[in-house]
Amino acid sequence: MNISVEYKDTSGTISNQNYNLTQIAFAKHFAIAGQGYAPRARKLVRTISMFFHYNQYLQRHAFNNDRFSEPPAKLSDPTEKGQFSNLAGRAIADFLSKRIDHSIFTVNYEAAMRIHNPPIPLTVNGKSVKRPDLLAYSRNSRFAIEAKGFSGGCGNMNSHKSQSQTGGILVNYTVASVAYNLYGQVKCKYHDPYNENIPFDNELLKKLTKSYYSGLLEFLDEKFFDYNEMEMQDEKFYEIEISYKQFQKFFPNEFPFSYFRYWDIRHLPTLILPRNIRELAETGISNENKPFMFETLENNNIYIDNDRVGLKIR
Repeated sequence: MNISVEYKDTSGTISNQNYNLTQIAFAKHFAIAGQGYAPRARKLVRTISMFFHYNQYLQRHAFNNDRFSEPPAKLSDPTEKGQFSNLAGRAIADFLSKRIDHSIFTVNYEAAMRIHNPPIPLTVNGKSVKRPDLLAYSRNSRFAIEAKGFSGGCGNMNSHKSQSQTGGILVNYTVASVAYNLYGQVKCKYHDPYNENIPFDNELLKKLTKSYYSGLLEFLDEKFFDYNEMEMQDEKFYEIEISYKQFQKFFPNEFPFSYFRYWDIRHLPTLILPRNIRELAETGISNENKPFMFETLENNNIYIDNDRVGLKIR
């Protein structure tokens, strides 16, 4: 999928850019972007179910023509379509934050509010505190992202930008990322004017990333998952097998997995994790960690994000 992006930089200058989002890259961002505190093995039910539930919106022929598909009229549900549009907009925002602002890590903003020292309340006088969707870290800044996804136009960008500036966590700048025309030809407005210079907060980043990599470390439990080592761009990674047999061992009492035996499990991708994930789970990362800048392959069968977590199609 080619995404046409209207980019507004720190000086207010607008330029048009294009980014190629492969299906395997979208799968990574769609599954993880904004997924609470950390992706964990126990969330496999939710993650895989998302792709079953929204499969009508992810048909290959549409994706390869720079758009998302829609269910036939008899299966159409406006609420479901709105939910998918929102999730797709969040995934695209997460992807673009890695490509445009070179973020090394993104997290659900609400999770950051809870872990923040001191914790930032989610409600005041019984009303939810307004907040953006994602908190992102690059090597020299922390920024908030308000992510939207619409089937029609982009709406009021000033309003979206205002939402990105809420939440209470000090940031260097905020981004309004709005993906729109999702079922025609996907476009996005990515606006991120600079706000202020604040000290970099490595403490919160370390807490958040320790939780993130600790959750993913569950996939290296040899009692449940098979894995081997691989190398990509001179760095070492683990490649973890995700199959029905692993589901059966990890979720012995989960009845939904009994149906997976009838599905060709070979179509499930393998999970890619950094070779030093045990260290990352223990210490987290800081702004001294460089993002992994993945070079997209021609066959598009593998994708590794800036945080060194990826997927590979077998």
